[in-house]
Amino acid sequence: MHSIPPPDIDSEDVFDDITTAKRQPTRRRLEAARRRVVAAYGMYENAAPSVESLVPATVTNVQRKALHHAYSVETAPMLDLREKLNEPVMAARCPFCGVSESGTLDHYLPKELYPEFSIFALNLVPSCAKCNTRKRTLIVDEDTDVRLFLHPYFDDIPNQPFLTVRVGLRQGALLLEFRVRRPAGMSQARYFQLRSHFKQLDLADRYRKLSLVELRGRHGGFVRFYQNGGGAARVAAELQAEADDYEAAHGSNFWRVILYRALAAHDGFCDGGFDVVKPPQADGAEQE
Repeated sequence: MHSIPPPDIDSEDVFDDITTAKRQPTRRRLEAARRRVVAAYGMYENAAPSVESLVPATVTNVQRKALHHAYSVETAPMLDLREKLNEPVMAARCPFCGVSESGTLDHYLPKELYPEFSIFALNLVPSCAKCNTRKRTLIVDEDTDVRLFLHPYFDDIPNQPFLTVRVGLRQGALLLEFRVRRPAGMSQARYFQLRSHFKQLDLADRYRKLSLVELRGRHGGFVRFYQNGGGAARVAAELQAEADDYEAAHGSNFWRVILYRALAAHDGFCDGGFDVVKPPQADGAEQE
């Protein structure tokens, strides 16, 4: 997960351009809703990141359908908006998970509940299909009254270390268990939000699977470091160096940083235990 800069886009101009591109009666319905929609835009900006406090605007059913239509039935201005939102390099990787490529736009406040934000740039976040689907229409945790997901445009990712992974070797397998923990000084509300974001998007399992795939591809390097006179110390040093590089680029809570630091500190993995991630084809090659 990571933050991305909010788009520098005049959303009123976007609304007007999309309205002009529509045919009647959709155009007329959008024009009738404009005053309430523009007012809602201002309230969203003023409330961010605590946009869960907003009361949905009062629009008629036909205006609601027109606002949904403005997003889903693409016009040239809507296509231009999509391109601008997906243009930043930081938006290429889904900010919600930090794993997959962004290929969709997520309505942070769902358009089913807040149709006035259907084409509002600050409510449209580049995301991967999996995160978009898992977010659905969820907004607030009923038990904690805290927003379930970080808002990539407005919520800063804490610098405090909150992501951890437990490493284990058992019966020829590498066990990885990613967790979110509450560091000293972090508010309970922020911890609840990080924990729910992590849980709702199934990041523990997604990080685990991606880690195993990545480590399988790194097995040959581990073998070279170990066998060429370096032993476990060389493997650990290389893992630490990888973690340092990733931390400089992505921060201390990036999943690869957490993974490589934990593996570097695991004596069993560094001292030949890395063979548990040996690719299956490696066994076949040895047998031949």
